[in-house]
Amino acid sequence: MSDRLEAFATGFRKQAEFCHLLGSPFSAALLEQAADAFEAGDDIVARYMPWWDGSTAGDVATDVLPLRFLGCAHALALSGDVPALARHYPSCGGDGIADGVWGHALEAFAAHEDFTADYVTQPPQTNEVARSGALLPGLLELARLVEMPIATLELGASAGLLQGLDRFHYTFGTAMWGDDASACRMAPKWEHAAVPPVDAALTIASRRACDAAPIDILDPDNALKVRSYIWTDMPERLARLDAAIAIAQDVKPIVEHASADDWLADVLGAPGTPGQTRCVLHSVMWQYMPKEVQDRAYAAIVKAGKAATPDAPFAWLRLEPETNNKPMHVVLALWRGNGTCDARVLADSHPHGTHIGWLGWDNGRRLESPELVQDFN
Repeated sequence: MSDRLEAFATGFRKQAEFCHLLGSPFSAALLEQAADAFEAGDDIVARYMPWWDGSTAGDVATDVLPLRFLGCAHALALSGDVPALARHYPSCGGDGIADGVWGHALEAFAAHEDFTADYVTQPPQTNEVARSGALLPGLLELARLVEMPIATLELGASAGLLQGLDRFHYTFGTAMWGDDASACRMAPKWEHAAVPPVDAALTIASRRACDAAPIDILDPDNALKVRSYIWTDMPERLARLDAAIAIAQDVKPIVEHASADDWLADVLGAPGTPGQTRCVLHSVMWQYMPKEVQDRAYAAIVKAGKAATPDAPFAWLRLEPETNNKPMHVVLALWRGNGTCDARVLADSHPHGTHIGWLGWDNGRRLESPELVQDFN
């Protein structure tokens, strides 16, 4: 076996481990079968991504190749054009039996070659709506601290579904917040007694967002693609996503096409609006940016923070891994003038926002600086 195929097999097996740990045995089984196929000499990457030029399992992980092909197979099953796949995918009413399904996926890729090549060429877009259950409490803490409307600036927003996060309903342990009538409901497993300040007056003054490859979720084809990145044996995740897509038809999110560093340099170039707090926020995307983009984005954030004033504070809220993909931390950094920053870990969280260990601002671990994300690499 060549070094290239060995790298693919190793990378796909590593992603299979993550899928298994995160509760998707069907996805894990498919990726294990794909790894077996690589070891048997089947180089599907060369067929559908001839431009790809990686050489190690680390390259496979960085370019998230397993998720590209896993999502493509799911999209073909969801499309209704490949009944041999759909009969096994739980999201399509299938039996959930993964044995041998990768073989059906390979046949589907070959039968739909143009679709497959187009799908895997584009970077994955993981619209995990439940992550709002970790970010919304951070916005409540920020609203309590600044007592003014918040202008949100989301990075890596993909289809912009979190632009409607204040239209969802949340249960935080013993506390609740949001629209009681909302079909998009978050009820993460709450691991501590403390709860966020649900009585804080949270008003979102404006919403802006960017992504390197934004998706227009109002397009049904794009909605199918977004659904395909949700693992097929996770019906609760799919139900949340479908509810958020329905809300987006009303919110009509706009996601600007831009790299995070360039976008922040532009958006944060002007002073903040008096009486409002600007807040950069993002979830599980920082690690996928090249180091030079991270550095420039970080510099733009810190520059804006140091320019903040008491009547126009600046904040940075994120759900990101600290090292090696875990633990995930919810971190809030706040500049209220004089160039000084107060940064604290508000919670730890499951990557999908399904389990949250909430500490809050008053009890959160204080950071020496806001740059926890600089340790993500």
